[in-house]
This record gives sequence, structure tokens and C-alpha cells, in this order.
Amino acid sequence: MNIQSYGPYNAKPSLGNAPIESSSSGKGQFAEVLKQYATDMNTDVKTASKQAEHLAVTGEGNMSESLIAMKQAGLSFQLMLAARNKMMDAYREVIRMQV
Repeated sequence: MNIQSYGPYNAKPSLGNAPIESSSSGKGQFAEVLKQYATDMNTDVKTASKQAEHLAVTGEGNMSESLIAMKQAGLSFQLMLAARNKMMDAYREVIRMQV
């Protein structure tokens, strides 16, 4: 069972199994972190779905691992949705600014 924790942000983030290289200029790093997290979230959702389907169809497997995978996928999705909502709020705030 592979459970990864999501801790505080560090200068060189490492999401999933592939660390993200920081560029010398720093441009695009935020986009790369978001892209990597979206990929990891999608993988978590697919893994949880496959485990739940395997458990339901065959009756074999560990139910607690399947439940943990589903919970992890749900939390990953909620975190991505919260980040998206914060970015949309920030965008709307910038649009409202008068020049």
C-alpha cells in the first residue's frame, strides 16, 4: 500500500514519484506543479476506481485498502477543486481592478 502525504510547500516540490525540476528563471514552475498535481489526482481517481471495481466484481482484495484509495482520491479532488476556486476568485479580483 502506497500512501503519500501532502505536506507544506517547499522550494522544490516533489509530487508523486517524479520530482519537478525547478527552472533557472522560475517561469512556468507554478503551472508545472499544477499540471503534475492534476496528473497525480487523475491517477489516484483511476486507481481507486479500479480497486473498487475489482473488489465489487470478484470479491477479492482488501476492502480497507480500497476504501483508503477512494478517500485519498476524494481528498485529492477536493484539494484540486479548492485550488481552482481560489485561482478563479483571484482572476475575478484582478479583472475588477480599475486601471
